[in-house]
Amino acid sequence: MSGISVLLPVAATSDTAGLYRAHQSIVEQTVSPSEIVLVTNQSLTEDIETAIEDLVSTHSDSRHEHIPDASGLGGVLQAGLKRCSEPFVARMDADDISEPERFADQKTVLTDTKADVVGSHLAEFYDDPEHPERTREVPITHDEIAEWMSWRCPLNHPTTMFDREAVLSAGGYRDFPMMEDWDLWARCLSAGLRFRNLDKTLVRAQVNDLVDRRGGLEYARAEMQMAQELRQLGIASRRDTLQHLCLRVPPRLLPPQVREVIYSLFAR
Repeated sequence: MSGISVLLPVAATSDTAGLYRAHQSIVEQTVSPSEIVLVTNQSLTEDIETAIEDLVSTHSDSRHEHIPDASGLGGVLQAGLKRCSEPFVARMDADDISEPERFADQKTVLTDTKADVVGSHLAEFYDDPEHPERTREVPITHDEIAEWMSWRCPLNHPTTMFDREAVLSAGGYRDFPMMEDWDLWARCLSAGLRFRNLDKTLVRAQVNDLVDRRGGLEYARAEMQMAQELRQLGIASRRDTLQHLCLRVPPRLLPPQVREVIYSLFAR
């Protein structure tokens, strides 16, 4: 057994082709996970329900956990994390593609170093996985990651693998809309966990309407709440908080066309 659980939330709106593709990329890993946990909390479309049933019935290492009382993505991820049984947990979304060596590379880091959480760069594509539109690069060392944490999320969530017990001991996921991952990593840093990003692209993610999803009043409010939390945790200084509010909040309120230009320049 590899000691790896894959935590894969599936939304009612997930694309069945993307789900099959994501699952296949897990099956084709050079180090196979011990289990693939598909987690839902909503009423599913017939297509998605059929796809999940098919994956579970044809792959003995896959199972479906339906948790209707889980609130928001953070609640779904926390409930799913508690149901994972292996010491290491790999995150993926239902339209991601993991490169075949991903789990092997990340498990090596977690077992051979002091890192508790390891991620990588992330390639984003619209229609063709072989031709990504852009790559979201992240800092590599723990110190660099800690420096970024004060005003910018330093890990690509769907690329991460982490020590399950260490993350749960830091409080795990919680309902923090649009900032579930940054909220988790900030609390993990505050609790003393160690981070690492591999300097390679181990996941490709399909994106749709990215600019609209990353803008609007709700996203601006989430940025302000995140800035407040970072300050309360002692991660961000007054200067960091001011930088966060000035550089990250206004773009969320700009027209989509302007955000597209900003996002293309800064890639996060």
